[in-house]
Amino acid sequence: TRERVRQIETQALMRFRRLIVGNETYMNVLAEGKKILEVHGGILEENALISKIINKNLFKFSKQELKLILVSDFDITYLKRNKYLGKAFYIEPLYEDLLTKMVLFSQNHFNERKESQDLYEFISFLKEAFLEEFKDISFLKNDLFYINFFSIVRDISILDGKIGMMDYPDINPKTVKLKMLYTMRRINKPIHYQELPAKIMEWFPNSAVKVNTVHNDLVKHNDTFVNLGLGLYGLKEWGYEGGSVRDILIRVFKKYDRPMMAKELSKEVLREKMVSPNTVLLNLQKFKKDFKRVDKGTYAYIGKE
Repeated sequence: TRERVRQIETQALMRFRRLIVGNETYMNVLAEGKKILEVHGGILEENALISKIINKNLFKFSKQELKLILVSDFDITYLKRNKYLGKAFYIEPLYEDLLTKMVLFSQNHFNERKESQDLYEFISFLKEAFLEEFKDISFLKNDLFYINFFSIVRDISILDGKIGMMDYPDINPKTVKLKMLYTMRRINKPIHYQELPAKIMEWFPNSAVKVNTVHNDLVKHNDTFVNLGLGLYGLKEWGYEGGSVRDILIRVFKKYDRPMMAKELSKEVLREKMVSPNTVLLNLQKFKKDFKRVDKGTYAYIGKE
């Protein structure tokens, strides 16, 4: 039964603890583990702590051996995966009931707020809520505690300086569209659609994104993404309005409300679409109901609203 398995594990750990006491190498591992936890706010995700010990290059233990040593210590507490939290190690005066209480408080906060929040703004909010009641727990004053704590909370996540529930699109973008939107905002400049999949996978390494999928979504969501010509795309929120060369020319004329030289028009069109001056000139000559030449190299808008 599960209970019998638990009893066997407990007995084995008790025997191993007797081996640890007095063994200098094991005690050094534990001392290093406690030191790392102290520096990182008293709590770390299981693999994070073990990796930090391995990176010190002081011991020749495997990950599994280091975990067994750490789990066997009385001062370092091993937090098994539960309904609210992932696997982690922490040290006193932190305790599991407090961690659970903080998770529930945070979940209630975001369920009422219904949107993400600046990470450090939320940390300040948590400090106000818990520091008064738990003055003896110095870790609650440390921002690193909260950052490491939320890395093990199962339904809450941090992304790009924001914190919120895992189902918030700006915290956990799931669709290709949302990942493209996030990536382009981070790049903050137009990008060729063939380069976009690689950039998406830099931010979301577990995503397998194909060029065709990206291109189809860019075309499909033209209310968000704007084709700037030559395969380049930008975001409508950056001020690009999109449309054909004719549409852009009409907007330019309406903006300046005067006749303009072809060179000047080409420069304005290039702000929104990568086209040659000849393409601009062809459009000025083609759409005679909208544009007419009023002087050498100068055109005016004659179309109606």
